[in-house]
Amino acid sequence: LGASSICSQLCRQRQTYPGWGLDGRSLHAKGTGVPASRWCITRCDLRLLRREIQAATLQGRIVPTELDRFDTTDSKVGPSMYTVVDQYIKPLTADAGCMSWALLRHPRGLPCGFFITHCW
Repeated sequence: LGASSICSQLCRQRQTYPGWGLDGRSLHAKGTGVPASRWCITRCDLRLLRREIQAATLQGRIVPTELDRFDTTDSKVGPSMYTVVDQYIKPLTADAGCMSWALLRHPRGLPCGFFITHCW
């Protein structure tokens, strides 16, 4: 990539992910960071994540595995969340500063209306 292309990509990342470049350990620090009750995303964020997953799949950055043989051309049923986390979320958030995807999107956190549990 050329210098202007890299600069454009960094600007887009910072607009899409306002937490980009912040210290994830500080953001998640118990007592001094953003309280876990505010590690939230919006419906709009879920839509963005879906678009990002679709784009990453089309670009070959998310690929089927032995455990997840999803069809890369199926826009309704895509990769499992395990695949998304391993191939998209973890690399993205590591490059951004090691914070959760929620704090990457909202580094000050958001009030939560309800909670859906998860595990990786």
